[in-house]
Amino acid sequence: LFSIRFLRAREPMKGTKMQQVDKISVSNMGGYVFGFSIQWLSQDGTWNTTEWHSGNYPIDQSRTSPELGSIGVPADALAVTPYGHAVAGTSGQGHAFVQYKAGANSVGTYNATGTTFINFAITLVG
Repeated sequence: LFSIRFLRAREPMKGTKMQQVDKISVSNMGGYVFGFSIQWLSQDGTWNTTEWHSGNYPIDQSRTSPELGSIGVPADALAVTPYGHAVAGTSGQGHAFVQYKAGANSVGTYNATGTTFINFAITLVG
């Protein structure tokens, strides 16, 4: 009985959808200089990275991408996320993906936290 409850608790919530956005913003709340690109998951299951890059920026600042379609994210992308890099440190994808929808007039907002090597994370907050 316990194992059934445990397995059910791990199932994804039915009816939930990814946030639909047309831009992505990342606030640097970590102990490093930070920059990011945008990655998307294509229909064939491969991750792709835009040539666009935010440029490197210090703590307590944020950057917002241009409209995602304008930097090469296709309308049929399965998922979209920032791919960030702490200068002289760790790189990684954002946690919790979003969905690109042209004209959504919505920004997926992420926080980059941690230090260059310890607890580095890029987390969707809204």
